[in-house]
Amino acid sequence: MNGQTSTPVEVKQKHPAALYGLGLTFTFERFAYYGGKPILVFFLIYAIAQGGLGISKTQATVMAANLGAFTYLAPIFGGIVADRWLGPRYCVILGTIIMSIGWSIGYFATSAAWINALIVVVSIGTGLFKGNINTMVGELYEKDDPRKDMAYSITYSFVNGGAFVGSLTMATAYMYIFEKKDAAGKILIYGFRQSYLLAAAVCLLSLFTFLIACRNLGDAGKKPNCLDNLNNKEAQKVDHSKPLTKKERNQVIVILILSIFSIFFWLFYNQAETSLLLYINEYTNFNVGGFNVPPTWTTTSFNGLLCVVLAAPMAAIWAAITKKRNGVDFTMTQKIALGYIFLGVGFLVMVGAEFARGGNAGANSSILWILMFTLMQTIGELCFSPLGTSVVSRTAPAKYLSLLMGVWFFATFVAQKGSGYIETFITKFGTIQVFILIPSILLVGAVILFIFNKKITELTE
Repeated sequence: MNGQTSTPVEVKQKHPAALYGLGLTFTFERFAYYGGKPILVFFLIYAIAQGGLGISKTQATVMAANLGAFTYLAPIFGGIVADRWLGPRYCVILGTIIMSIGWSIGYFATSAAWINALIVVVSIGTGLFKGNINTMVGELYEKDDPRKDMAYSITYSFVNGGAFVGSLTMATAYMYIFEKKDAAGKILIYGFRQSYLLAAAVCLLSLFTFLIACRNLGDAGKKPNCLDNLNNKEAQKVDHSKPLTKKERNQVIVILILSIFSIFFWLFYNQAETSLLLYINEYTNFNVGGFNVPPTWTTTSFNGLLCVVLAAPMAAIWAAITKKRNGVDFTMTQKIALGYIFLGVGFLVMVGAEFARGGNAGANSSILWILMFTLMQTIGELCFSPLGTSVVSRTAPAKYLSLLMGVWFFATFVAQKGSGYIETFITKFGTIQVFILIPSILLVGAVILFIFNKKITELTE
């Protein structure tokens, strides 16, 4: 060690301290986002006398879905701002301040117009923040540094931790900290407004953490990566005037096909924070040992916890399967199909919950049904979600990489936007009918993916 032996010793390099500062910054931001987003639909539909805004369920789910939709679309523009003008570092600072202002609007909200303002402002802030902090994580390492992949995994853990703690805390806040009760202990007024003020304060804590982290960032993220200067040597290798080859055209077709399948997955996945959340709030017995469990604990909070707990076991399972198959991994098409299947099974669980309570308006089902749904939903997410940008970055022709990455994110935007309208179908056709239709679509989609797996795989080779 330390040069005292002639035997080569592999020294494991530590990650830079700035990585953990950026990760903690992300934790607090995700705390606010995944704390404020799930309770938004309740804030909208609860009566004014209960501390809500008294908006219809159909309108509320559309508005709540808009928050998720536009926070997926906005990073595209946030990247442009960072690349051309401000640079990632100052975009993060500005974005955090804007998000804090956005969440604070919830404290003053008296109508749907105020919530629409909250959605717009938070989305703008998220757009400036989200992609650019990931960019700075990458800038901490050289291009070929083997630690870079692990760095993103570490960052993802900070993100999931923030989502779990945030949703847990904010749900507790509006029901048990900021609420007002009568003498019998019944909640009269829910503490939605104060909870959103808490989200705003946590965003400022995220800003404070980031400013401390900046001391260790060096020049990372300071300057805009103008398009003319970004990876200039790499760009010179791409002939943009040359027409696409047959192989490249096939690759574009594959990405477009998978983007369509992505829409349906996230369309139904996001019901856990819209129509499904409203359903379980009304028809589930949340009383456990005399304690009323906040509904979002069983969905968003439990999902965040499972993402942290199951990430390593799922990776080990994939590795074991690959080893058993003589080094042959599942194709991306097969993994997407598995995501469809698990999410579909999750909704079949909800069909079971509906039958268990007999469709009786006065009856409630067990909380265990919801926990089982969330487990299936999360396993489906862990099959599907990691593919995302990886599929595009590995498959897309170089000249259309940015465009096709935009297509993939736009598909997620469409899914998020559309998820708010499922409640309209439930109102029109009934809960059980929609709950049967959703898994039917997902399972048919999985069958189609398995049938055409070989063909789609060949198109990418």
